[in-house]
Amino acid sequence: MSVFVKAMMELEKQEINTNTSIKGGLWLIGSLLIILVVYGLPVYGAFLIATFFEPIVETYFILQVEEWFLQAPMIIAEIVVGPFGLLTLGMYSFVWAFPVVVFISISIGITTNMGLKDKLTVAVDPLLRKIGLTGRDMIPIVTGYGCNVVAVYQSKGCSSCTRKQCLSMISFSSACSYQVGATLSLFSVAGKPWLFFPYIIILAVMGIIHTKLWYPQQQHESYFPMKDQSLRWGNPVVILANVRDAIKQFFYQAMPIFLVICMTAATLHHFKILNVLSNKVGPVLAFFSLPAEASLGILFSILRKDGILLFNERNGQLLLDLTSMELFILIYLASTLSACLVTLFAIAKDVSKSIAFQIASKQAVTSVVSSLLLVIVWRIFVGNY
Repeated sequence: MSVFVKAMMELEKQEINTNTSIKGGLWLIGSLLIILVVYGLPVYGAFLIATFFEPIVETYFILQVEEWFLQAPMIIAEIVVGPFGLLTLGMYSFVWAFPVVVFISISIGITTNMGLKDKLTVAVDPLLRKIGLTGRDMIPIVTGYGCNVVAVYQSKGCSSCTRKQCLSMISFSSACSYQVGATLSLFSVAGKPWLFFPYIIILAVMGIIHTKLWYPQQQHESYFPMKDQSLRWGNPVVILANVRDAIKQFFYQAMPIFLVICMTAATLHHFKILNVLSNKVGPVLAFFSLPAEASLGILFSILRKDGILLFNERNGQLLLDLTSMELFILIYLASTLSACLVTLFAIAKDVSKSIAFQIASKQAVTSVVSSLLLVIVWRIFVGNY
């Protein structure tokens, strides 16, 4: 009789554990769906807005301004309305990146202020532990989709055992709002906006593989305390303040730097220096089935992620000449070869120069190797399309 009772008690325990695991699994799936909706819909909304306004801006502003500079000195026309001009190319950064910056900052501000981000942190903790991270690392990783530099400073709240992994994941996979806006622009100009979705997915998957390979899983605390996990009404004043800060950062930091990149590229183009650069880098890019003209965009993507908008020069003719495979590999390689210099400087300042160098060098290796593998896999299963 006692054996029967013990057996029943054991079955009851297993049932409780099964029910608990089922509930936990459902909560995890639900949390992942919430993350996808909360941080995915803003990107889609920004895409719709940019798609609507781009032809209007081009027709009623850029084309009109180009006519004004027909008689201007060549160097001036080159810098203002040339292929890499402040207006002709710089406008892409504003039209495509600005809506993403605003919408993602709103989303992050709301979820943080409501306490939802803390709830999601707890929910995804078991999953993140499988790749050597913890739930606390989710906050800076998600924040990285707004700005990588802010995410670097937020990573101070990570476990001391996982901070390097978190920084590496941010550097490789957290496509900041400028990068998201730029990639949306490039895929759309090439007439293949659908490539953005596999791009984001592969970026995340490769980031996980990158973290697992370079940073073996370590033992770390199994529980982290949270001050308050309850949901609450958000404070509109605080949320608007976060959005205002993001907009100020865009206008006072991001846009000026990108405009400097435009001026530099236009000057190099005017003096034929870009041709020399393309000739030097061209043979290397041939391994990835990419044209030599892509070298400049890849170079400037290291300075800033929206530097890849240089691929839009000549109204995106370079992109239109590429196959789907070449277009995808070009944008993937340019956006993953390195974190932007500002992010690397932030890591060097807040952590150490050696850690910043390690993260940059390991990321470059993963980017090059994974790009080559993607080319091979694409050709095997899809063909050269």
